[in-house]
Amino acid sequence: MTLTEAGRMFHARAAVSLREIDKLGAYARQLAGGEEPVIRVVLGDLCPRSLVLPILSSFFAARDRTRLHLDYEAVGGPAERLREGTADLAFHRSDDSDAGLEQIVLGEVQLVPVAAPGFLPFELESVTPEQLRPFTQCVIRDTARDSAEEHFLIHGAHRCSVADHAMKKELILHRMGWGHLPGFMIEEELRTGALQSLQGRHLPGRVERLAALRRRDRLHGPVAEALWQHLTGCAA
Repeated sequence: MTLTEAGRMFHARAAVSLREIDKLGAYARQLAGGEEPVIRVVLGDLCPRSLVLPILSSFFAARDRTRLHLDYEAVGGPAERLREGTADLAFHRSDDSDAGLEQIVLGEVQLVPVAAPGFLPFELESVTPEQLRPFTQCVIRDTARDSAEEHFLIHGAHRCSVADHAMKKELILHRMGWGHLPGFMIEEELRTGALQSLQGRHLPGRVERLAALRRRDRLHGPVAEALWQHLTGCAA
């Protein structure tokens, strides 16, 4: 006895359907057990992806039943996403003033004021904000809807706004403006002279703490809690 051509086609289709039914059953058991089907994570504009993505990769490699959903937000956007409940976790600058968020500090990010050689027609030592006012300042757009944070802005200067630091770096390299960039993004350019630091007494830059952030007042599911403990171990 052998299957006819129609029987083989029906058997193949039935096998696919049975596999999907098995997956649906596993998904239902996951939901019944309280495991989250999706973890929503926001990477902030200061987040070094070479640091964070390996941590997420090692965690989710053993949790193929929970999908990782990654988003990008800038300036005040990550904290806003946590407050409105559309993200479970964010990697961004530490904010000790927000008592509603708990954090795990993962490291530090230095912000350095830089310009391309030849963009500024004066000596770069002891540059003052007044000297920079006639020149275009490149800034990151705040993705938060309910607030607009301002960092390092020279009031009265012409501004060019961009979505992220990668675009900001390209504009600065092409002498379309000056601005502050994370040190981990420009190590090679500073070493070769493709970018020049403006850091000094009047433009000190800043060191920000990078942290994993989540809301204190939310009940976190088992996968989100396990991820938080994983991050705690990585920070230790």
